[in-house]
Amino acid sequence: MKFNRIIFFLSLIILFNCKIEKKVNILKLAELSNYKITETHINDSVIKINGDNKNYLLEGNINAHDKSKQGWWKIKNKVSDEEYRIEYIFLDEQIANQIKIHKKGKFYKKASKFYDTSFDKNGFNFNFHFPSSKFDSKLVTFDYSISDTIKKKIIKEEKLECQKNGDYYSCFIPVNKNESIVGIVTKFSEFKQKDSVLFNAERMFIKTLKN
Repeated sequence: MKFNRIIFFLSLIILFNCKIEKKVNILKLAELSNYKITETHINDSVIKINGDNKNYLLEGNINAHDKSKQGWWKIKNKVSDEEYRIEYIFLDEQIANQIKIHKKGKFYKKASKFYDTSFDKNGFNFNFHFPSSKFDSKLVTFDYSISDTIKKKIIKEEKLECQKNGDYYSCFIPVNKNESIVGIVTKFSEFKQKDSVLFNAERMFIKTLKN
């Protein structure tokens, strides 16, 4: 999968009348304009941000050149002791990729959007988690490419359907030594109303380190 293809898939989000209020609220909580900000320059490229307001504490890093958020950000509720973690990536624009919610020190998986990877024998295991919603899941696909990390070239591009395993979706992709995987996982779902059907597609950008 070429890099511009990845950008295309991330930007093409099909969302019809789908209200994911909890996610939207969390993303709004991460807006720097809501906080009194303290900046610490880590190096020429990275600035650490600490934010504080009446109800929340905010922490994360921004790119010193384009001011985009990068990596994992943490938002802590001073009142309820809830904690929200957002992973930001940059592909032509800033994108909130994974969202993890913690309540009273416990990871609240049902409301989180994230993935796990592990290497087993000759390939990568992927587990994809999406937040519970009123929409019925119809299909989860993984559009990916395998690259040789030494020769710096794409070896294979493919798309597969992930299998439902309890409350998450999983798949296995075989690889050889010094190969890595990047791609887009997409969950397609629908919600049937009396006179219409609403469709939703949620996506995450996936990246592994070489084996």
